[in-house]
Amino acid sequence: MDEGIAGRPRDTRAAWILVLVSACFEMAWASGLPATEGFTRPGPTIIVVAAMVASFIPLARAVRVLPIGSAYAVWTGLGATGTAIIGMIWHGELVSTGRIVGIMLVILGVIGLRCVGGESSTSEERP
Repeated sequence: MDEGIAGRPRDTRAAWILVLVSACFEMAWASGLPATEGFTRPGPTIIVVAAMVASFIPLARAVRVLPIGSAYAVWTGLGATGTAIIGMIWHGELVSTGRIVGIMLVILGVIGLRCVGGESSTSEERP
């Protein structure tokens, strides 16, 4: 990735990759929450909290370049859909037509935001 001073991504593609990495960590911590049993189990809790921190760092770097509304919406959309899919596969959650359609709609929304929301609303570079 092309990075500038203090690890700031210089282009939007690099910033979107950071959002994707961040969403993967979000899926990891959200999917790991049941294993913590309400944060009463130290091992899983440490892993989940580490994944939480790891999910915010790349997102924070990405929003130095991307609009916060688009980046956050894509991050939460990817995290929510990924976590729902993981829940169905690994946690035995209900698989239904309604859930699949809902996940597909969220994915379409994420694609739409990514296509139209990747550029800053002004031509000036953010400080």
